[in-house]
Amino acid sequence: MTIPRLSPDVEKPFRDALGHAIRNEIDKMEQGLLRLTDEQIVGCLSLCAAVAGYVAIDACGRQWPIDKNLRGMAERTTKSDNAQAFGLKAEDSYAYMKRVALGGEMVNAVLSPIEDAGTLSFVITGFLLVAFRATAEEHWWQYLDRIEEAWEAALVTDLDLLPALMLRARRPTSPAGPESPSGATGAGSS
Repeated sequence: MTIPRLSPDVEKPFRDALGHAIRNEIDKMEQGLLRLTDEQIVGCLSLCAAVAGYVAIDACGRQWPIDKNLRGMAERTTKSDNAQAFGLKAEDSYAYMKRVALGGEMVNAVLSPIEDAGTLSFVITGFLLVAFRATAEEHWWQYLDRIEEAWEAALVTDLDLLPALMLRARRPTSPAGPESPSGATGAGSS
């Protein structure tokens, strides 16, 4: 199976905007976004939602987050010095994760005014990456690399595999062996 990569026309400005948002360089972020086509903006905002949703699920032990989880995560996104300098509100982070990233609602229906909705999408996603990366030594962009690789693979994966993946995630070992109900561990096993 060939896994298509994210378009560089979207991925590069997406990463640039996240970097500016994380460093609280909002003017630079907005200037860069103003140079994009409508299609690129839509692609970037879609990636923000996908990444924020991934982080929410990953931070909850690969389980669908419940309200209490999302509220705690939203509070944590506001703790860094840059998030505080920006004035990020936990209620905006919560609404974005719950309704946009996990609920599929349009960002402009959740965050207002519309001028702020795009900015907040990048700011919230950026601070989620910083707050929930695997270790303090992992840089946000390394976490983003892992997320993008998973997202690219997920886009071409048949959803019929979902029950098996869910089972594997919940029960990584079985009584018969480490990988499968039959004890087979992969190609070439007999």
